[in-house]
Amino acid sequence: MTLTTDRKILVLVSAGLILFTVSGALIGRVAAVEGSYSYLKLFNEALYLIVNNYVEPVQIEGLMRGAYRGMLESLDPENEYLSPREYQRATRGETGGPAEVGVVLSKRRGYVAVLSVRTGSPAAEAGLGTGDLLITIDGRSTREMGVWEATQALRGRPGSPAVVTLNALEAGSRKSVTLTRRILPAPAPVVSVEAQEVAVARVTSLSEGDSRRLDQGIAAAARRGASRLLIDMRGCASGTLAEAIGAASLFFKDGTVVTVNDRHDGDRAYRTDGRKIAWERPVVVLVDESTAGVCEILVAALRDARGTPVIGQRTWGNGSLHQLIPLQQGDGVFLATARYLSPSGRDWHGQGLTPDLQADGNPSDEGDPQRQKAVDYLKGIVLQADRPAA
Repeated sequence: MTLTTDRKILVLVSAGLILFTVSGALIGRVAAVEGSYSYLKLFNEALYLIVNNYVEPVQIEGLMRGAYRGMLESLDPENEYLSPREYQRATRGETGGPAEVGVVLSKRRGYVAVLSVRTGSPAAEAGLGTGDLLITIDGRSTREMGVWEATQALRGRPGSPAVVTLNALEAGSRKSVTLTRRILPAPAPVVSVEAQEVAVARVTSLSEGDSRRLDQGIAAAARRGASRLLIDMRGCASGTLAEAIGAASLFFKDGTVVTVNDRHDGDRAYRTDGRKIAWERPVVVLVDESTAGVCEILVAALRDARGTPVIGQRTWGNGSLHQLIPLQQGDGVFLATARYLSPSGRDWHGQGLTPDLQADGNPSDEGDPQRQKAVDYLKGIVLQADRPAA
C-alpha cells in the first residue's frame, strides 16, 4: 500500500509521541501516569480523523503547535510553547527590538490581554487600558501567541508601526490602532510630599534598583516632614522577586515576605533581607486591577506582616512562578512550576487580592478621586496608634 505524504507524517508523529513517552519513562524524565497510553491512542485517532476528514488540507506542524498551546494554556493562561528558534531567543534574552509600545501583557479568553499601560507611552496615548483584548498584532491572531511571543511582536525599531486590532473593554467594540514604537525610559519610583504631611510613593515597577530608589525617596520625604505614606501601586505589573523582597524589607524586619510553593521542592520561605527599616509610621497601599505579579507579592506582604490597609480594586491575580524549560527537540515551554503564597499562606493566583476598602476609578480621572479616597483614609489614621515595624 502506498502512503500519502499526510499519512506518512501522521505515522511519524504518532510514533514520535509513543517513543517520547516510553523513552521518557525509561530515563526518568517523564513520570508514569496511569492510563497515559490510552490518552495517546485517543489523541492519535483524533489526529487521524482531523488530517483525513477536515474540510480543508491540514498542516501538521500548525495543528500540533495548537495542541501544545491548548494543553499548556488550559492549566495557566501564561504557560507558553516556544519553537526551537523562539526558545533560543528566550534563552539568550533577545527581544524583538529596542523600542516598545508601553504595555505589560497577559492572556484572557484565549487572546492576549493588556495587563497594564505605561503613562506617556504610545499605548497610553492611543487609549489602551487594562483588560483590553488584542485580537491581532500586525495581522496575526493573538490566539496563536503566548505572552512572550506577543511581547516580542510589539517590540521593534524606533519609529516603526505596530498595527493592533483592539477589542476595548470600555467600548466593547473592535477597532484598529496603529502604535508607533519608541524607546521608553525605565520606570522608577517617584516620592512626593503633598499637603498635611502626606507622602505619595508612585511605584510602577519593581525592577532592578527600584527598592533602593524607593528607600531614597522615602528618606527625602521624611526629611521634608512627611508623617504618613501612601504607596500607589496602580499599574505595577513587572519586576523581580528580589526587588519585591527588598521593598518589603523597608517596612518590616525579621519576617517572611513570600513563600514559594513548589510541587516537588515543597515550600521555600523568602524573608526580609536585613536592610534598615525606612518607614515605621502609618502607611496605606493603593492598588487596582493592573497591579500584578511580583507587585502583588509586596502588597500581600505589607498587609499580612505589617497590617497595612489595602485600598482600591481587586488586583489582577498573577501569582504563579514560570520557568523556561527545554524539550528534547530544541523547543521549550514557559511552565508554571510554583505558586506564591502570602506570609499568612494565602494564594491569590487567578483571583487577585481583595482590598480592605473598595475605591473605584483610575489615575486618568479628573482629580484622581481613587487616590484621594486613599489619602483621606490615611489622614484619618491617628498617629499615636502607629503600628511598630514587625
